[in-house]
Amino acid sequence: MKSLLSVPPVPFPLLTMVFVAALAACAQGPPAIDGAGTITIAGATLIDGTGAPPVEDAVVIVRGDRIERAGSRQDVPVPEGGEVIDATGKFLIPGLVDLHNHYRDGLEQWSWALQLHAGVLTVRSLGSDHGQTPAMIAEAWAGNVAAPRIFTAGVGFSHPEGFPPGKLGPATEEEAREMVRDLAAQKVDLIKMWVDTFLDTRPKIEPGIRAAIVDEAAQHGIPVSAHVFFEDDVWQLVDAGVRSFVHGVRDGEVDDEFVAMAQENGLTFAPALGQAKTFWWVAENPELLDDEEFRAGIQPPLLERLLDAENRAAMLASETTAKRRVAFDYMAKFIRRMNEAGVVITLGSDSGAGNIAYGWGTHHELEALVEDAGLTPLKALAAAGAAAAAELTDDPDFGSVAEGMAADLVLLTADPLADIRNTRRIDRVMQAGLWLERGLPEFPQPAE
Repeated sequence: MKSLLSVPPVPFPLLTMVFVAALAACAQGPPAIDGAGTITIAGATLIDGTGAPPVEDAVVIVRGDRIERAGSRQDVPVPEGGEVIDATGKFLIPGLVDLHNHYRDGLEQWSWALQLHAGVLTVRSLGSDHGQTPAMIAEAWAGNVAAPRIFTAGVGFSHPEGFPPGKLGPATEEEAREMVRDLAAQKVDLIKMWVDTFLDTRPKIEPGIRAAIVDEAAQHGIPVSAHVFFEDDVWQLVDAGVRSFVHGVRDGEVDDEFVAMAQENGLTFAPALGQAKTFWWVAENPELLDDEEFRAGIQPPLLERLLDAENRAAMLASETTAKRRVAFDYMAKFIRRMNEAGVVITLGSDSGAGNIAYGWGTHHELEALVEDAGLTPLKALAAAGAAAAAELTDDPDFGSVAEGMAADLVLLTADPLADIRNTRRIDRVMQAGLWLERGLPEFPQPAE
């Protein structure tokens, strides 16, 4: 073998030529991109929805309904040709994902228009899809109705006399399995189960029936998400195989053993903190009634009651509200502790329930995650981005801004990391590569 010392030296002129060529290649930067048919958003600060640090002076190139490139201007040059949006001084986030919504028969298009206006581009409908709603969801998936991307649980499960009324209420384990098989035939995306007593006034679905529902769902490859209140129910449901929860523990503070169990089993919680305090929040903050987006998303009969000062005073004075305040404090502490332990927190607003207005409610939940549960704004946006998307499918192509992802984008005029409320300061919304015409819809008038 030759010694390195025996290798003849490279002539100096050749070294110089190689060095100059390397410098020239570096100076040229990334190759130019043919921008024909593209939309480029250039100059914004990109918050990609994964929890990664923001990227200043970013360039995001959209071709068709997909993101073709995304990154800093240094790495992604503005293409030649196509439409270029100068977004200098603005902030770009992915379309928001909301994992907890309830739609009302006949009001679907109104609800969805409100959510699109607010940049909520993916939703999960949790167990209230009666009447025409399943057909309307099918129309939305077919592209015949303007709507977010919708995942549905169909009609959810409760005790026959439990909370909430009007849900599937199997009396036996075999009846529960048959109901799950019916839902599987409807091709639902998940199973929803309420495990709550509604302030100790209604019976809870029995543990054996819960386990039968989860087992049958697993045989059909369908995940289960459970509405919970009590800690002991979470333990039982985890033992049965549930990993996805909405709301959280509200009957006391959990100990280290519970935290370890949540970590080891990969639990996720979408707390609906904003909905939990809705029973006194509007009464204590009547200025919300002047908020155009809040008013637009509330059904008129409920809005009329909220506008009545005597009704608001009664809400604040009620014994039920006092109990709910205690439960809310427990849940806020619970979500804060889960987040600090690295347990996944996702965004679910419970829009359509209580006083939670569609669209507005998603942004209200972002605020609650930061102010009541201690998430950073960056983490809250991930809860409404990649973390929420991962709850809906194993390989999501939405919920974050990256090459190959769906071109669902929200351009903001102010920094949401400085103040999470700035997610409401929307400049424009893109859904599947198309800019939406935003506007607050009027509540539909009943047919004559």
